[in-house]
Amino acid sequence: KRVRNDMGLTNVEIMIPFVRTVDQAKAVVEELARQGLKRGENGLKIIMMCEIPSNALLAEQFLEYFDGFSIGSNDMTQLALGLDR
Repeated sequence: KRVRNDMGLTNVEIMIPFVRTVDQAKAVVEELARQGLKRGENGLKIIMMCEIPSNALLAEQFLEYFDGFSIGSNDMTQLALGLDR
């Protein structure tokens, strides 16, 4: 918040990692808004790391809360195939 408001760096976006459920997506976006970081306000974008298979399967539902995805291909592959590092 300080970086965007006080320092004027409005090109900074928020990226949320490892969102497991749509309810969790809703909760984190609501909490950010309570903290003064409202999606869309002053161009703020909230991006979700797409790291688990359900993120891809429920992409349209997650996009109700986020402005886009960043694909975490290492975690996505590991979890989709049931592998460890």
